[in-house]
Amino acid sequence: MDNEQFGGFIAQLRKEQGLTQKELADKLNVTDKAVSKWETAKGFPDVKLLEPLAQALGVSLVELMQGRRQEADTLTVAEADAAVSQAMGQWEKATAWWYLRLFRWFLTAICSACLVWLLPSVLYAGKNWLYTSGWSAAEKAIGGADGPTAILVASSPTNTILDIFLLAGIPLVLLIVCIILAIKVWRLEKKLK
Repeated sequence: MDNEQFGGFIAQLRKEQGLTQKELADKLNVTDKAVSKWETAKGFPDVKLLEPLAQALGVSLVELMQGRRQEADTLTVAEADAAVSQAMGQWEKATAWWYLRLFRWFLTAICSACLVWLLPSVLYAGKNWLYTSGWSAAEKAIGGADGPTAILVASSPTNTILDIFLLAGIPLVLLIVCIILAIKVWRLEKKLK
């Protein structure tokens, strides 16, 4: 059984029962979008929903999993095992695809965060924002009753090699790794679909 055969069978049974997608979804406590995904072969119901779905559509669980009506009232043990194994495999495949898609979106979010982190580095690279080194000092003079007082303020060296690595190196490496992983996950998603 493939998703298209299964989806077509569900749509046929639903129409025979005179149910809309919304009415069937309400019987199963799912959304009408879920029923639409099943019927258009873009998804597969959770294993827990197979028995209630079969009851709602007026067929046996085995008929539902095989995607066709049975001529005989009984099945052999081998046929029942094959139907159950096939349904479980289909459900596992759909679940794996969903988790891969979720992981790809997570990787995309990390890539976006790295780009936002690196944006100042790229914008100010021409102004030596990252590569200025040495001590910076500023003189300030304030006045008092006995005359001006000079205050020298010094700060630590700015943008050392460690600073540059933290500001640009780590996010850049993370960005590259996430892009590579996202591409690999996307390819796996296409194989599962």
